[in-house]
Amino acid sequence: MRLNLLRPRYYWSEFKRLKAFVIAPDHNPYKSLTISEKIEGTWFLFVVKFLLAIIVGVTIGIFFDPENKTTISMAARFSASELFFVTVIALPLLEEVGFRLSLRFRPVFLALTLGVFGYYIASKALYHVKLSDIHTHFTERVTVIGAILIISYPLLSIPKVKKKLERLWQTHFKWIFYIFCLTFAWMHIFNYELSTRHLLLMPLITLPKLVSAVCFGYARINYGFIYSFAIHAANNIIGFISSVLISSSD
Repeated sequence: MRLNLLRPRYYWSEFKRLKAFVIAPDHNPYKSLTISEKIEGTWFLFVVKFLLAIIVGVTIGIFFDPENKTTISMAARFSASELFFVTVIALPLLEEVGFRLSLRFRPVFLALTLGVFGYYIASKALYHVKLSDIHTHFTERVTVIGAILIISYPLLSIPKVKKKLERLWQTHFKWIFYIFCLTFAWMHIFNYELSTRHLLLMPLITLPKLVSAVCFGYARINYGFIYSFAIHAANNIIGFISSVLISSSD
């Protein structure tokens, strides 16, 4: 398997494909890809996403640098091994199922997505706990996922309902993609103090997350779910390493 990971023009080509996809999201990949081509594309996209995140983050940081309270809280609540599992595996998997899995419509995919949304709502609105809190009403919150899955999957599998949703995804995929991306980005405002200033600046504060959502969504459609999860996990590894280094230097 030959990989062209050291040629800059491949990264530029991936950026142009990403740009074209963002302008006109397409439900169907432009072509079928081999596993090696998917691995290459995933790596190219990871590097492109990393560079975009730096550019956007530095630009925003010049004018405004809010404190991410969730990152600080998690570093204080978990050991290094627990923090790795939560930030690199558990949360990326939860977010990918919630915001990327259903970009390709199947009844079971949408049911799982609805289940994750139910977990988010139960955690934030009902029990007022963090998503990563496994000690406070965790069983009840996980039960919400199971209950929604059991109820929604049979309903979504009804032939008429399934057919209408398939047509909706095919006809309005562009807006479905944008809605998922914006929802993913804007929900991260809860990582910060919910002041009037932060709420007014929410599009700016969450812009790095919007970049991530677009890149992960592009990977989901063009390479597959496992590849979007891989990029998400790799992205979080960088944050995990930073948290460990900062903690060790204190």
